[in-house]
Amino acid sequence: MQSDSSIRWPQIALNAVAERDARIPTHLRLSPDFMAEYRPGADGLMNPEELEITDLAQDATSILQRIRKKELTAVQVLLAFAKRAAIAHQLLCCLTEFFMESGLARARELDDYYERTGELVGPLHGLPISLKDHIHLAGHKSTAGFSSDLLQPPATKNALIAQILYDAGAVFYCKTNLPQSIMHLETYSFWGQTLNPYNTNLTPGGSSGGCGALVAFGGSPLSVGSDIGGSVRSPAANCGLWTIKATTWRVPKGAVSTTVPGADSIVSTLGPLCRSLRDMDLWLSVTINSKPWLQEPHLIPIPWQVPAAPTWSGSNGRIKIGVMWHDGVVLPQPPIRRALKALVDVLKTKPKSFEIIDYTPFKHFEISELVHELYFIDGGAVVQERAAVTGEPILPLTQWVVDQPRVKNHSAQEIWEMNIRRDTLRAEYVQHFNGQNVDVVLCPSGAGPAPALGTCKYWGYTNVWNFLDYPAATFPTGLYADPAIDLEDTVAHTPMSEADAYNSSCYKASIFTGAPLCLQLVHRRFHDELLVKALEEISKLLPLE
Repeated sequence: MQSDSSIRWPQIALNAVAERDARIPTHLRLSPDFMAEYRPGADGLMNPEELEITDLAQDATSILQRIRKKELTAVQVLLAFAKRAAIAHQLLCCLTEFFMESGLARARELDDYYERTGELVGPLHGLPISLKDHIHLAGHKSTAGFSSDLLQPPATKNALIAQILYDAGAVFYCKTNLPQSIMHLETYSFWGQTLNPYNTNLTPGGSSGGCGALVAFGGSPLSVGSDIGGSVRSPAANCGLWTIKATTWRVPKGAVSTTVPGADSIVSTLGPLCRSLRDMDLWLSVTINSKPWLQEPHLIPIPWQVPAAPTWSGSNGRIKIGVMWHDGVVLPQPPIRRALKALVDVLKTKPKSFEIIDYTPFKHFEISELVHELYFIDGGAVVQERAAVTGEPILPLTQWVVDQPRVKNHSAQEIWEMNIRRDTLRAEYVQHFNGQNVDVVLCPSGAGPAPALGTCKYWGYTNVWNFLDYPAATFPTGLYADPAIDLEDTVAHTPMSEADAYNSSCYKASIFTGAPLCLQLVHRRFHDELLVKALEEISKLLPLE
């Protein structure tokens, strides 16, 4: 039986972190001096073949093709990504669990099966996939970023999403870090603070920041996170990756640890963080076409079918893109404004394919205020209770999110009234979207590039689309923040809000050097396939230079 001291703060966290780090094999550990000057390949831990397998130019689809052609084995692929994941964690603190040996055992089984039968287990045969910590995996514990969650027993079965991916041939070998309460757009919990692989002064985003940092470093070809306010789009944007927040109830979300179980005024959804658009499409196809609605009754039975030749709203069959330069609440920082303008300028060079108009935001401030209230209908009481079990201190960004002016403990009557306001706003927004007469909205994924650690306090560029339940995809433009180009504004603009003034004050060009610049594309509810098709056409013009 555990002693009282081992289940109290900080010992419970120290024990968990020590146990996690001890699972990194001795031969894969980096010295502190070496980590300070780390360069990929210079450590001697990975051979040239392993570096090539895990190189960011290799997406999940290409790796699967090479396994199918027997150019690579599942064991070779898993060993390469596990090694790089171990290195990534030591530099970035992106993992909560590392179980390379069980991953290798699974990879050997897959190789043996392929050799014996000549058949693949499924479309993901041999693909290493990492999972956000709160997704249940049989035999492993899951947390919502609280040390008290470690007092619960390991999961007895896989979450449905994990089982679907496993049945399709995936290999699991690690779980990834997430923030305390899962409700930050950064990633900091008792597991430690995850850093951005492009610039370690910046956050990789959150709450799926462990996923984003790991994939961007090369330690995973695809990772599964979740999104209720931007939690896959924020890390994708900050780490230069592809992702989609699908319309809710299209992909399974059962058997995950949450901050407030049963609260469903705003619904979360799971999503992939990956290296290409085709990987994103692959994940959606495998997940949705497994017919998960037969096991999770709330899911909508809509197969995944991207149309070959959809009908668009623009004249002469063009894709009509509404450009939302800002949301009327916060002006994006200079690098994001540059990236958005650069893409729009390129789109305008293809007038036969795209019709570009300006998109006017509608009540984004009101929505972003209400959505925070709907996140914590108990006023953050459960958050406080979960931390109090072990005496874990509340982190600043956790405190910030539950201290929003309208967050309080609501009565049942007040919750009903809030949901009426929610539904009224959603109906008004549909009419506004109809009036804009666009197919998709092109906009920022955040108020700037990856924020400096501890400073991310504006969610409006992502959580508005969660509120509306519109599918939204984040994608890299190929551009990066450059202090020589992205100069600080010399003429101060009149702030549109307190959040705008804060966001402007956080911008110092030199801080963001090298941060990838990503954007977001949004469509109507249940138009996920058309969103992917529109992005496919836009992606033909990427990367920008």
